[in-house]
Amino acid sequence: MAYRVAEPAPTPRGRWVWALALAPILPTLNWYFARSDTIGLFGHGGAWLRVSGPEWSSLVAFGVTFVVLGIVPALLTSPIYGKRPWQLGLGAGNVNTGMPLLGLGVAIAIAVAYASRTSPELAAVYPLGSPSLAWRSWIPHVVGYGLYYLGFEYFFRGFLLFGLTPRLGPAAANVLQAGIVTMAHLGKPDIELAAAFPASLIFGWIALRTGSIWYALGIHWAVGVALDWFLLSAR
Repeated sequence: MAYRVAEPAPTPRGRWVWALALAPILPTLNWYFARSDTIGLFGHGGAWLRVSGPEWSSLVAFGVTFVVLGIVPALLTSPIYGKRPWQLGLGAGNVNTGMPLLGLGVAIAIAVAYASRTSPELAAVYPLGSPSLAWRSWIPHVVGYGLYYLGFEYFFRGFLLFGLTPRLGPAAANVLQAGIVTMAHLGKPDIELAAAFPASLIFGWIALRTGSIWYALGIHWAVGVALDWFLLSAR
């Protein structure tokens, strides 16, 4: 069963428009200050200007992203939308639809990650931090990545997509969140940036189709974890 668009609630008095402001603000803050790498500008004089905040370890960066894109929107869900966070896609949704989509999506994610393992651009950026395939390093990395994606998916597919669908309609809300996700990938390798918009539309469709963010989250997580595994294995 597809996600049903509810009638816009009369309260809280138009405060839902603040979600449109948070759509670029929170990803921008996260882009600058929740990094395990450095973003800089190269000037005409041949000098580099650092524009991002301090470099965190990957696990700290994952945790900060979880707070900025997950906890903060969750705390603002009731004031802005008049709903509880779990009403914006945190339930199991339509399991009968979601599980086959999850299985197919994970298989495709692993295949795409395997095909991308030789990309020098992706290898220059990932894995975030310096994990190894030793279980003492790999397991915390995978768990930390899970927190990262939980924050990411709750903000874009939960807070924005499910939150704005009753006001904008599912198509417009899906296009909006996919566009903001693409902006959040600025500075990433070209192949990743090019995939951001269509992949986000698909993830949004899965969320709307199932009424839950968890299936898209599982696929997204599989992409990140599998890519890191194959990149490390190729070194």
